[in-house]
Amino acid sequence: MVNQIDSYAGQILRVDLSNKDTTTEPTTNYTHSFLGGRGINVWLLYNEVKPWIWPFDPANRLYFGAGVLTGLPIPGACRLALESRSPLSALGGLGSANAGGHFAPELKFAGYDAIVIQGRSRTPCYLWIQDDTVEIRENESLWGKTTWETDDIIKEQVGEKDLQTAAIGPAGENLVRAACVIVNRGRAAAKCGLGAVMGSKNLKAVAVKGTEALTVAKPNEFMRLAEEIWNKVDGNEYIEKELRPFGTSYVERGNELGDNPVRNFQDGFWDPEKVQRVGKNEIVRHSSRRLGCFSCPVACSFYLRVEEGEFQGIEGEGIEGNTQRNFGCRLDIDDISAVIQMHFLCNQYGLGEDETAGAIAWATECYERGMITKRDTDGYKLGWGEIETILALIRKIAFREGFGELLGEGSWRASKILGRGSEKYSMSIKGHDLYEPLRVVKAYALGSIVSPRGPCHLRGSISAPVSVGDEERLQPVSDARNIRSYENKARLVAYQENFKAVIDSLGLCLMVTQTQNPNLINYEDISQILSAATGWDVRVAELVEIGERIHNVEKAFNARAGMARRDDYPPWRFFEPIPSGPSRGESLDRKRFEKLLDEYYRARGWDVTSGLPSKSKLETLGLSELTREPVFR
Repeated sequence: MVNQIDSYAGQILRVDLSNKDTTTEPTTNYTHSFLGGRGINVWLLYNEVKPWIWPFDPANRLYFGAGVLTGLPIPGACRLALESRSPLSALGGLGSANAGGHFAPELKFAGYDAIVIQGRSRTPCYLWIQDDTVEIRENESLWGKTTWETDDIIKEQVGEKDLQTAAIGPAGENLVRAACVIVNRGRAAAKCGLGAVMGSKNLKAVAVKGTEALTVAKPNEFMRLAEEIWNKVDGNEYIEKELRPFGTSYVERGNELGDNPVRNFQDGFWDPEKVQRVGKNEIVRHSSRRLGCFSCPVACSFYLRVEEGEFQGIEGEGIEGNTQRNFGCRLDIDDISAVIQMHFLCNQYGLGEDETAGAIAWATECYERGMITKRDTDGYKLGWGEIETILALIRKIAFREGFGELLGEGSWRASKILGRGSEKYSMSIKGHDLYEPLRVVKAYALGSIVSPRGPCHLRGSISAPVSVGDEERLQPVSDARNIRSYENKARLVAYQENFKAVIDSLGLCLMVTQTQNPNLINYEDISQILSAATGWDVRVAELVEIGERIHNVEKAFNARAGMARRDDYPPWRFFEPIPSGPSRGESLDRKRFEKLLDEYYRARGWDVTSGLPSKSKLETLGLSELTREPVFR
């Protein structure tokens, strides 16, 4: 492999579907400033997708990026980053998603750190990568197939059972704005509608098989550090008692706090008996074995099979905490078998669950309030807990049939189309349906609200009770003080955003880092293992600056699209008090939230009035060329 460098595959693969052309360029053009994965993706997106290029334009590009450490024997070194212009965003802002599984390591074993896809194939096709062989294979028969069927068919056609796929389902083909990319049949790159971007290019799947080995600069030191980090993760109390036995199930914890998204966020507290019927013990009861991503000692996922009732016989990879809350308390469904079936349908159709459940929850509340009637819903009666109706709507959304045509736009656009006052009940930010409860944990709320890719707790949100600690070591410390307070939360969110940008650029899983527990992988661990892997002398302060640089480029991409401070606000409902449960009466306070937003922009070195990166901050981060844009002058 001519271009290989330590810990990297060494090449970026560029694919033009319009003219069936493929080329490569060295990854080293971008590594020191942006590392890999999300960092390189975002930089390329900013420079190559101009403001006048809209999400479904053939000139829009879709970036698949593996991280610097992806494919190496480090806990959680498995993640795939995807970036593009988002068809879900209100102004065509940043589209960014992330998935685990085995695709990203396989991509590096095939010799590529990233894939850049542009253009549009005249007929449906898939991309087949096997080491140095790259083929754009036309295959109209795949169109209309589920992601699971697509995975099976491609494996049979190419004669490789252990290849890895990233595929779209009917939702992506039909340009449903909530469409996602499904990796390995059960791992969703779910945010921002990037499955629809893939569908707009007539690209059904990317399949990859690699046989090359990765190298590291200092093998002995690397293996010593890798073993230390592995033991650190494997023996962690949080991993052992929570994540490994129960996965990301947290509907119980949400209820203990009184901060679940009950019936379109009308409440934060769900009937405890219903919680138990969809909670972690029910997930374990339906599990036959645990599943894990590449190079992971945790195995926090499950293989589920329903053995009784209406959905007997359905099986597949297990649900995340989002599923329990989206199709559980959000839609008031307390039948775990039905929740599992909804999860499987979303995976097969290629639908993001947050946006799918959000659109249905919006429609259900509007139906309750008389803004939507059976004439709009193809004769269906909408109601909380209406399992058969919700199952039907999931399919209608995926195929854009009847009422599904409207819901396939997402609740924000659907409410604009419908009118009738329904806009009030779209729980959305930046055009994206909101999943996160925002009234109780203030750092969690702020991080979700200001996320450039739309509302998201996986970028800057803090759910654990922590605050900014030792500034020199740049480590958050445990803090048992009031998580409901507003003090110091802005600086902590900015800290976490930088850290997560680094993690995504390394290709590490969030769940094995200090984001989940202070005793898991931290900046110091990353500094040491990255130095041993690459041969660079990577210091913690450099990592922090790289994370900040990546986040500023993302913010600049949105600013160029027309987003500003006005887009960093929650829906009105979160300024209203929670009506019941442990957090009864809790809400966001408008004046204190405004102050918190001011503090966040100052912590970022941004303009407080506009909420945009300042010229001086961009220059400090080595991004002077961005200041040529009119919005930053």
